[in-house]
Order: sequence, then C-alpha cells, then structure tokens
Amino acid sequence: MTQTLLVNARDIPVLALDFMNHDHAEAVEMVNALYAALETAESTEIDTQLDQLYIHNAEHFAREEQHMQTYGFPPYPVHKSEHDRVLAEMKALISYWKSDRDKVALGNYLQHTFVDWFNSHLMSMDRVTAVFVASQMAATP
Repeated sequence: MTQTLLVNARDIPVLALDFMNHDHAEAVEMVNALYAALETAESTEIDTQLDQLYIHNAEHFAREEQHMQTYGFPPYPVHKSEHDRVLAEMKALISYWKSDRDKVALGNYLQHTFVDWFNSHLMSMDRVTAVFVASQMAATP
C-alpha cells in the first residue's frame, strides 16, 4: 500500500533562508505522518502527533518572527497576526479532536485547511519574508 502524501516535499518552494526550508520540510513530514496515522493509529498517538505539530509550528513561527524583528521587516505585524491566527485555529482543532475524536473532521482540516494555508503561506508571506531577511543579513557586516 502506498501512503498518500498530503504534501510532497519536492513541491514546496526553496526559500532564501535555510532554517525556514528545514522547518518546512519537517512540517511536511509531520503532516503526512499525522494524516497516515488517522487510518491506523490509536487516538493517543494522534494526540501526540497533533501536539508535536502544534509545538513545531509555534517554535518555527517564533524563529521567523525573531528574524523579522531583528532585521526590521516592515509587514511584521501582518505576518505575525497570521501566525497567531493559525496557532489559535490549531489549538481549537486539537481541543475538538481530544473531546470528539472526529477523524473525518481532523482529516478534512489537514487535507484542506492546513495544506491549503501552508502552500499559500509559503508562496506569499514566507517567500517575501525570506528574501527580505536574507538581503538584510547579507548587507550586515
């Protein structure tokens, strides 16, 4: 049986900052593993994977935000508010999952909401942020 990938790592854009590329690749692995776990894993294993995905995203967002602040990224508030929105959405989803164990709802969130946002966010906000920060880093002696 071939595992269905929600996101193929080869399809995500390579950005101008290595830490972002590394974090994005890890997120892809985590989301694909979580989606696959919906078919076979116990609920407690899914709990653990969801919590790990949330922590990964919170830490990744914090790294991005630190770089945006350090290098004076002008639309920082917009990018930060998007991170905050996604983390709040994920927290609500995790709470719903842990109370209802609704695999269909979780699968739909991963397959549609999260993956659509992830792809869009990388191609827009993250791409612009990475180019700006990388150029500022290169200009800093």
